[in-house]
Amino acid sequence: MKLLLINPPIREWSLPNVFPSGLGYLAAVLRQRNPDWEIQVYDINALRPSPEEIERAIAASDADVFGIGGLVTIYRIIKDLIQTVRRLHPDKPIMAGGSCATSVPHVMMDKTPVDYLCIGEGENTVSELLDALQGKRDPGSVNGIWRREPGGAARPTAPRAPITDLDALPFPRWDLFPMDVYCENPIGAVNLNKWDDGSIMTDDIHRRSMNVLSSRGCPYHCTFCYHDFMGVKYRFRSAENIVAEIAELKNRYNVQYIHFIDDCFIINKANVRRFCDIMVRENMGITWGCAGRVNIMTEEMIVRMKEAGCVFIGYGIESGSQTILDRIKKKVTVEQAKQAIRWTQKHLGWADASFIAGLPGETHQTIRETIDFCKELNLAPEVIFFATPYPKTALYDLAMEQGKIPDEEAHVLSLGEQGEKVRINFTDFSDAELTRLKEDMVRELGAWNKKIHEDT
Repeated sequence: MKLLLINPPIREWSLPNVFPSGLGYLAAVLRQRNPDWEIQVYDINALRPSPEEIERAIAASDADVFGIGGLVTIYRIIKDLIQTVRRLHPDKPIMAGGSCATSVPHVMMDKTPVDYLCIGEGENTVSELLDALQGKRDPGSVNGIWRREPGGAARPTAPRAPITDLDALPFPRWDLFPMDVYCENPIGAVNLNKWDDGSIMTDDIHRRSMNVLSSRGCPYHCTFCYHDFMGVKYRFRSAENIVAEIAELKNRYNVQYIHFIDDCFIINKANVRRFCDIMVRENMGITWGCAGRVNIMTEEMIVRMKEAGCVFIGYGIESGSQTILDRIKKKVTVEQAKQAIRWTQKHLGWADASFIAGLPGETHQTIRETIDFCKELNLAPEVIFFATPYPKTALYDLAMEQGKIPDEEAHVLSLGEQGEKVRINFTDFSDAELTRLKEDMVRELGAWNKKIHEDT
């Protein structure tokens, strides 16, 4: 059996710099489970072919099954690809996965000609589904899918339990993807042109970078955040397993910077310390970055992370208002956020922080509190996201309850780059007012930061 995995384009305004880990893991597990399965990859995001080239490539494929994965923000593209495959290969099974399939399965089954949806983690699900497509089992016995029954009705099977032992998974099948594209296009701290002392990189310095996933799930329940793709249960890889992957990436692809794409790399403090100890001992010459969380971070941890090569810690601060933080169930305080930022600036030279405007309860006062927070810490975020209700989040449920999403597919089709414009307004401001207030925040903080640097 031949399976063609298609990686859709995302962030087409930017160079492709994030390796599709989900497809990489899926390809590795499928090859491990059945060496007779031929796994092919068409990485549209990396190759950036023209629409005509995509059409020709799909038409020329001799795959028996087609698989497409991606984020819900590119639902429009995924829908178009599914329709293209169906038109060119009307009798071939099509499966879809990723957060798009997981978060809006009813929309996808109703609005696209897809045959199967893989909900959540796909490694075990797709393995069993391929067995079913070869007649070795009943598709109805495969947990974690949506399928079409005779007559066309779409039905889900029983949910699939999350994978508990992440160390048992093989490393992604990097060799099936155009790795030089991903390694050469910078990510994380490299993308921000910063080194470990906070200095700006010169134009003649370049580091090959790659993203790594060290855990799945998140124990927190922020109202705006989507977690269902990896399950709500937090699971982590051992420090030894993570370092082994980094060593493999360095040896095979000369990777010099690793960016962890976990929701929050530092949740398991003991594992982070063990990881740092091994990185210091091995002295691989690798720098790395990750996402932090202000209520977990300690100064001692930042010091040890820096010793182990950490050059970037990003924090989702969201707001400088305790009222907003409590309302979105962030489970942090403004003072914890200030302390984590100060520690990070002290030891890494800088700290990356992101904010969201227009969350429920946003007022002139809460916006001013966020501006004052940034000024106190000399932060000048170039991008402040608009609050956006993504499917399977509490914010989405709120929008549905308030009648703000009369047509789910129309809303999902409107989604694009994260929080780039007002799509659903949860405030008492008009869309135009909220947009102006957010733009004023960026301008005021940029001018303040520029003045601070000029004065110093």
